[in-house]
Amino acid sequence: MRGIKFFIFLFLPFYFYSQTEKKNEFSIYNYKPTPQDRLILEVNHTGWLGMPDGLKEKLTSGGVNIFLFFDYPIKQTRFSFAWGLGFSSHNIHGPITLNQSDQITKGTQFLSISRRTEPYEINRIGFKFLEVPVEFRIRTKTNYQFKMMAGFKVGYVLLTFKKTFDAYGKIKTYDLFGVNPLRYGPTIRLGWEQIHLTCFYALSEVFIKNKGQAGIIPFSLGLAYTPRIGIGR
Repeated sequence: MRGIKFFIFLFLPFYFYSQTEKKNEFSIYNYKPTPQDRLILEVNHTGWLGMPDGLKEKLTSGGVNIFLFFDYPIKQTRFSFAWGLGFSSHNIHGPITLNQSDQITKGTQFLSISRRTEPYEINRIGFKFLEVPVEFRIRTKTNYQFKMMAGFKVGYVLLTFKKTFDAYGKIKTYDLFGVNPLRYGPTIRLGWEQIHLTCFYALSEVFIKNKGQAGIIPFSLGLAYTPRIGIGR
């Protein structure tokens, strides 16, 4: 009997200690931040602001983006810093004609935009970018997290093209003249758990000054998804 009492007395403190540890493990007050939201998939409506003649892209204009981030939690807080690498597409659909002309007085070429009046089935202008984004992130200390990411990204143009399908057949041309090789601007993404709203507004113009239509600003609005896989939350 004394032996049983001895063993109870010996292991009782360990029992209460383990119960305390188990309780605290799932407490939001014992918050231990881990890297999250490393893979980001986006589907966006893409467009241009500032086009002449009241031109607007169609609602079918869209793009798909994919980013891989390195997320660094800031100590025991709800904040983190992230940077990454990504691929983005930006497509413009609509009655838009790109006119490349010679400026005889200046001895240069110029790309302007005008409204297309001929009927067509497909009229698309496309861009592919390699991008480097950086973000400051905030997440709530709750089981189901509200998240907000504000940042900035810089992109380099990998490919440009124009695709037309009309009465004359299918025509696809590459390497559009006068395109600005850099695109950069602020980004914001906010949402609940894995689904977010996302927005981008460029501070750079689509075309190089004195080589293309001035004042054309790209933007995008859409949805982002962060899958629950090994490299994300």
